[in-house]
Parts: sequence; C-alpha cells; structure tokens
Amino acid sequence: MINFEKILITPSKSKELLEANTHNRRIKQPVVLKYAKDMIEGRWLEDTGETIKIAKSGRILDGQHRLHAIIKANKAIYCHISNGLDESVFKVIDTGTTRNATDVFKIEGIKNENKLPSIISFFNLLEAGKKHKSLHVHEKSTNAMLLNQYYEDENFWQSVSRNAFNWYIGFAKILTPAFIGGFYAHFYKLNSDKAYSFMVQLTSGINVENETILLLRNKLIADKVSIKKMPQNLKMALVIKTWNSFITNKTIKFLKYDSTREEYPRAIGSSNKLVYEEN
Repeated sequence: MINFEKILITPSKSKELLEANTHNRRIKQPVVLKYAKDMIEGRWLEDTGETIKIAKSGRILDGQHRLHAIIKANKAIYCHISNGLDESVFKVIDTGTTRNATDVFKIEGIKNENKLPSIISFFNLLEAGKKHKSLHVHEKSTNAMLLNQYYEDENFWQSVSRNAFNWYIGFAKILTPAFIGGFYAHFYKLNSDKAYSFMVQLTSGINVENETILLLRNKLIADKVSIKKMPQNLKMALVIKTWNSFITNKTIKFLKYDSTREEYPRAIGSSNKLVYEEN
C-alpha cells in the first residue's frame, strides 16, 4: 500500500533515507548545488505536489538530489513523501520534459514570457562579468531566481522586453531580443541616461553620435550575411568596447578584440558613475 505524508526532512533524516539508496543513478552535483542554493536563499518551494518517492525496499526512486541538497544546505525542509512504491516504477520516473523558465513565467501569467527569462539570464551573465557560456551550471540562474528577479522590478523588465523586441525588429533581427535586452539592462544600470540613446543609435543607425557605433553596426550587418559567423564572445566584446567609446566620447578607428593580447573588456558607467573599468 502506498502512503503519502508531508514531513520535515532534516539533514540527519536525509542521511538516514539515503543510506538505503543503493543502485541509483549517479548524483549530479551541479543540480544539488542549485537546489541547495535555492534552499539557503529562501527560494525553495515546498508545496509543489512533487513527492520524494521511496520503494518498499527503502530505495529512493525519485528525490535523491533534493535529499542531498538538504544536507548540503544544512537546512530542514518540509517534503511530501510517497512510501511503499514498487521498484518497477523507477523506469518511468523523470521521463517527462523539464519545465523551463518560459513555462514558469507563462504559468504566472507574465507578459512577454517567451523573452523575459532569456533577457534576464543574459543580463545576469553580463553583471557577473562573464563571457557567454562561461558560467558553471550551479552559477546559472534557476527558474525561481529569474522569477524573483522579475518581480523585484516588474515595470523595468517589461519595459526592457518591449524595447528589446522593437529594436530587434528595427535592426532586421540581426541581434536576438535576449542579447539586446540583456545589454540594454546592463548598460541602464551603469548609466540610465545614456543606455536608451546608445541602443537606439546602434539598432537604427539614426543620429549616431559616435562613429564607433557605425563601425559596430557594419560589422554586425556583415556578420548576418557571412557564412562564417562571429563568435558570441567576440560580438559581446565589441559591443562593450563600443559602449565604452560612446560613454567616454572617444572614437575607435579599428574596432577589434584580440583575446591573445587584451583582457576581456568590461563596461563602464560615466565619469561620476563608474561601475566597471575596462581592463
């Protein structure tokens, strides 16, 4: 008979349950780290209806990552437990599609749910001073983190999303909404007065104040029709360099980035609002 209950799982209780957890799948430490981080920072939701499934033998059929995360976080978490399952159900557990951030935003009824998660994720990567795809799995924003971040400033993120989509269309879809929106939000945090103007000039080519912006536009347009595409890291570096030229009112005659001779650039604010300095 299968029993269902909701109990407080302490780190010691987790260890006790895991002692009987033999012949299971390999633990994915990045997943454990993500869960533990959510638990520590108060983002873990306990009443999702998802149970820790335990077989008659005591084997953990589903939930071992949650139990390891409780130990890692050293926190007691209420969990729904289903006991007494047959071992045969193991093969059909976790075969569904993982719910992604877009799904979560859609369930919450958030407008622009198909663009916002990727915009916020890209913004976080830029804020961390990271290159594209250089984050470890446990460093990446979880669905809960993205949702909380959105709710902290809903109007701002909706504005970013709308502008990003308009600029995406206006620039012939040369840059993705996530790329445009992430950079706009990043620059806005550095210099809110200049960020909008920079993005308008870059994506429209109208009333351009700094010739470096035109150099970047030409490179991005050429890359769009090129067979050999510009690496994302390079594209990001050129955007940052162009922004820094715009902010300092200096023009770069030859817009390029050489990873063998230069440190990866970081965006700056203004003379009275310096946040990052270019290395």
